[in-house]
Amino acid sequence: MTDNTNFIKLLLSDVEARMGRGMLSPKDFEFLSATIEDGLNESVSVSTLKRLWGYSKYTSKPTSNTLSVLCRLVGYLDWEDYQAHRLESDRTPSAQVLGDKITVSTDLRPGDRVRLTWAPHRVCDIEYMGDNDFEVLSSQNTGIKAGDRFTCSLIVSGEPLWLSNLRQFGKAPVAYVCGKQGGVRFELIHNA
Repeated sequence: MTDNTNFIKLLLSDVEARMGRGMLSPKDFEFLSATIEDGLNESVSVSTLKRLWGYSKYTSKPTSNTLSVLCRLVGYLDWEDYQAHRLESDRTPSAQVLGDKITVSTDLRPGDRVRLTWAPHRVCDIEYMGDNDFEVLSSQNTGIKAGDRFTCSLIVSGEPLWLSNLRQFGKAPVAYVCGKQGGVRFELIHNA
């Protein structure tokens, strides 16, 4: 198995995590194709996705363009950027949290608001609803929209923010990562 094959397997796994489901049926591939079209304004056909996941026979290698679209879906610039970051993350040892952080269950009260920012030029204002649940109040340049809700228990400045159970109108809940490249910054605004 080549390194490229390993990177492709990692990418497919990251896409499934982003979608909150495995690619196991034709409906899953249709959902993924529609999500790419809606979220990125790009297209990858259902048949291409099926071949890439091995659901249909695939005798040739996937194109760099197809892989780059999937990389953008999970927060990278393109296929080369994804591979470079994956190589770097494999070399980076685990570490304790040293930066500013919000432990949601102890640091926030329902009604508290937090402004999240991350590159490139993404801004998202959220309100804590209780039980580790947040509602998006406004957003700029992100796939997250006002009215969306998600679950999160820890926000660490300078680290990626992992949202579980992102609920967007008319869509199945998914996992979502903000600031995968460079992390997020936050500003806490307590309500009076």
